[in-house]
This record gives sequence, structure tokens and C-alpha cells, in this order.
Amino acid sequence: METTATPVSPVAVGVRYGLITGLLWIIVDFILRATELSFKYSIYMSASILVYVLGIVLAHRFFKQQNQSFMTYGQGMLIVLVLSLIAGLLSGIFNFVYVNFIDTDYPLRMRTDFEAWMSSMPGVQEEQIEKSLADMSDEKVKSPLQIGKGAMAGAFIGLIPGLIVTIFTKHKRPEFD
Repeated sequence: METTATPVSPVAVGVRYGLITGLLWIIVDFILRATELSFKYSIYMSASILVYVLGIVLAHRFFKQQNQSFMTYGQGMLIVLVLSLIAGLLSGIFNFVYVNFIDTDYPLRMRTDFEAWMSSMPGVQEEQIEKSLADMSDEKVKSPLQIGKGAMAGAFIGLIPGLIVTIFTKHKRPEFD
């Protein structure tokens, strides 16, 4: 007996799994910040990519279950784009709330840690350090514009693994079906 599922659109799946991925990332981000691991760039980026890959794989799986196990590369990438933008937007909102209301000293600790890291790198000049630290001022880090930057960063962070994951999860419908 064949089961027929109602097909869903890539945008609907992207929204659904963007919300799920964004909430999962907020939980992971909060844990990393609470344990001060958010200052370890490699751990932070690895966790970020892992959350996005998990969200993308689950979204593609859901889409294919609802669409007779078919998904084109374009549909997969549309899901990735919507998912990444929404997850990034949620992350940006969380970051704004976190640095402005929950842990107002976080930007200062982040700046201090970043300055120490940059100073320890060979060949980095004082002007380069000062220029980098200027972008981390309290006014810039606590600005509502960071919400939009979070959405764009989320889209970029999700795009790279999304390109790769979609290669493996796509399944085109046969031409003569």
C-alpha cells in the first residue's frame, strides 16, 4: 500500500527548520557563553557548523519524506537559504538580548580575550589590533544592527555546509516518470 504525503514547499520547510535550528543554536550558544567556550574560536565555529549541518540534514529529510523522496539541488539550496536566514536572525536577536540585558560585561570580556589573542600572534602590529578592536566597541556590539548582521552571518555560515550537504541529499525525479 502506497502512502501519499501532501507535498510541502521548500520555503515552508526552511521556515520550520530555521526556527528549530535557531532555537537549538541559541541553547548551544548560551552554553558556550556560560562556560566561556565562546571565546575559543575553533570550538565556537565547530559547534555552529555542526548545528547548521544537523538542521539542514533534518530539513532535507523532512522535505523528501513529504515529496515522495524527491528533492532537486535548487529546492535543497532554497531550504538552506531560508533555514540559515531564520536561524541567523534568531541568533542575532538572542545575541542582542544577551549582551544588552543578560550579561552586559560580555562584550568587554570578548574584547579583552580578542586583544590578548591578537597580541600573541607573531607579526601582528599594534595598528592592526587597534583597528580590529574599534569594530568591537560597546556601541557597535550592543547595537540593534547586530540583529541584521546575525541574519547575514547565519546565511553565510549555513550556505557553505549547505552547498555540500545538498549534493548528498538531493534526489531528482526521473525525467520519464
